[in-house]
Amino acid sequence: METQFWERVSRKPEPSWYLDPVTAVQKREAHLRLIREWSRGVSADRILKTDLFEEAFGEDSLLDSLFPGAELRCGMDASFGTASGAFRRYPQKIRAFTCDVRNLAARDGVFDVIISNSTLDHFMERASFLRALSELSRTLKPGGVLIITLDNPWNPLYPPLRWLSRLRNAPFRLGYTESAPRLKKDLASLGLIPEKTEWLLHNPRGLSTLLILGLRKLLPRKTADIGIRLLLNTCAQLNKLPTRKLTACFVAVSARKSRFT
Repeated sequence: METQFWERVSRKPEPSWYLDPVTAVQKREAHLRLIREWSRGVSADRILKTDLFEEAFGEDSLLDSLFPGAELRCGMDASFGTASGAFRRYPQKIRAFTCDVRNLAARDGVFDVIISNSTLDHFMERASFLRALSELSRTLKPGGVLIITLDNPWNPLYPPLRWLSRLRNAPFRLGYTESAPRLKKDLASLGLIPEKTEWLLHNPRGLSTLLILGLRKLLPRKTADIGIRLLLNTCAQLNKLPTRKLTACFVAVSARKSRFT
């Protein structure tokens, strides 16, 4: 059922209409900084990204700008349309294939770095989440690093947003997610060693989207750009407060696979 849904999404004229270009740049830069910092020192020859939606449709693409010296930079997606779109957009930079992250079409221990950004939090039940997490662990090379981000369940806006995501006109559904402590525990149960935790993007999710859409409708483009950047920069200051675990849209965790597994 998930595959059919994402195929329908990939056929829409503007699948990422809800993500403003200025917000997309903010999201891209935050993720690039995090991934580069957390993968420093890793011999990153074979890379996997578990979602190609950004590479196919958005201004927040990541894989095209990461690990330029890698032997293999590939991404997978449940949707053939999305995977095809990503490859058409970056034919010289990435390889793309279609499969279910719960049953990855890859050998054991093949990837040095796996990036799973807000992929597993679209499953509706914990069993699918854990199965996908196990597949990421299986295909990660000993000594390799997994970087995973999920919707932050501690954000008080998350529960109502998850409920709203079930409405007919919502761009996608929010599913099962985990807090950082629970995610670390699940990673450890698979033999991975949790290393670092971060909280990303402090825009009030849903509310900021509505406000930005309003600014786009009411103001000229350049004026709206200025207003949106001011809004995003103001929200980013929330990362400096003790409450940042509550205001973040995403929780990020890195884990390393033991060399002795």
